[in-house]
Amino acid sequence: MDDLRQAQQHLGRSLHKARAGEDRELSQKVRENGEALGQMLSGLLKMSRVHALDNRAFDAPVAEFARALATLQDLVGVVHLVAVEDQAYLNEIRLRAEGKPGLRELGGELKKHNVGGVSFHAAMAEPEVRRLVAGFAGPAAEPHPRTALRERLEQDGVRTVELHGIFRYRTSEDLETGEVDPAAALQRTMELAQEAWEALAAGRVFNPLPLRRAVAELIEIGPSSPELWDAWVTRMPRQEHAVAVALHALLLGSGAGLGKAVLQDLGVAALVHDVGYAAMGGGAALSGPEGLARHPGEGARVMLRQRGWSDAKVRRLRAVLDHHRGHADPQGRPSLLGAVLRVAEDYCSFQRVHGQRITQADVLGAMSRAASAFYDPLLLRLLVNGLGRWPPGTLLELADGRRARSISPVRDPETFATPLARLCDPGTGAPVGDRIDLAQGPAVKRALPG
Repeated sequence: MDDLRQAQQHLGRSLHKARAGEDRELSQKVRENGEALGQMLSGLLKMSRVHALDNRAFDAPVAEFARALATLQDLVGVVHLVAVEDQAYLNEIRLRAEGKPGLRELGGELKKHNVGGVSFHAAMAEPEVRRLVAGFAGPAAEPHPRTALRERLEQDGVRTVELHGIFRYRTSEDLETGEVDPAAALQRTMELAQEAWEALAAGRVFNPLPLRRAVAELIEIGPSSPELWDAWVTRMPRQEHAVAVALHALLLGSGAGLGKAVLQDLGVAALVHDVGYAAMGGGAALSGPEGLARHPGEGARVMLRQRGWSDAKVRRLRAVLDHHRGHADPQGRPSLLGAVLRVAEDYCSFQRVHGQRITQADVLGAMSRAASAFYDPLLLRLLVNGLGRWPPGTLLELADGRRARSISPVRDPETFATPLARLCDPGTGAPVGDRIDLAQGPAVKRALPG
């Protein structure tokens, strides 16, 4: 019980960080409708053992389930209902199981098919709900009951439901033996950012809570952590623009001394800063100057559809609206978070477009020449100070003839020009060797494009 209590407390702290600064009204509505959804699903599965599915006794709970799901779809987009032992969660929000036996029993009802959670990608009509219940009411098919259930649901026309495996709490042993894996945290962040993009492109209301929790995890690892940047350089697709901008914005925001809550707002805004393109529906015309001019405003309109008001919402809204506004804009300077995003996004965009022809240091040099007009000079200086002489991802030719790729931002003033690096394949530039500390040698001969 001590392990379980500690694990619950750890998860509770993580979720609290994710919700810090968010609109309480949104969280309350999600929780209330999530509790109704979980209660109804658990009750329907228990009823299926007593009554045939065409029994009128199912009419009211099926209708209530469909209503709660439709409401949640409007509030948060994709609905994730997850059972962890005797607790239930709806999109990262813990559902109150006290006095609600159905929620406590939900995990047991799902477990028969080796299911620990269900994601609903669209609202469901009442006949679909009945077919979903019928699938769960059927016998578990060994040896892969979850796969068999998914196939049966698809055959029955229930194609907007995704089934997940069994979840468990991290025990005290887990917490002692391993910290958050940076590569796994980046992967989760990319998946959540893509999911948010798709939901917003489909016209659903923005739900910041999952993204905020992912950003809180990156902040916990540390925006300047060599392990985080090593994972980004060597194991993750660096062309994933939103995540790249978020990493650089968090590094810059941390260097500027922003508090954790504001850093979370900055990270979430970075992950969705270009969502205005999705709202405009894409197309060749919108990928050019017209799209560049329009997408910040369109993105701000998307942000405005989030329910309620909070400081966090206003900061994200301003950042998305301002992320292409120059430092000397005649209409006024951008907000602080907007100015941070302008610096971080332009640095990442120049790398993405010109990276095969110039080095990261060349990018910073070009941006420095445009300081004051386009960028806040202090923020640009902080970015240079944070990334160092050879920013993460820089391909280096060493004095001994080997090639390596920088994998860390600045660790301290003494190692400004000697980051950690990984040896590279001389033909492809891909990191293939051990991690080395250039502060211990060899010297860097030059930086190379790519």
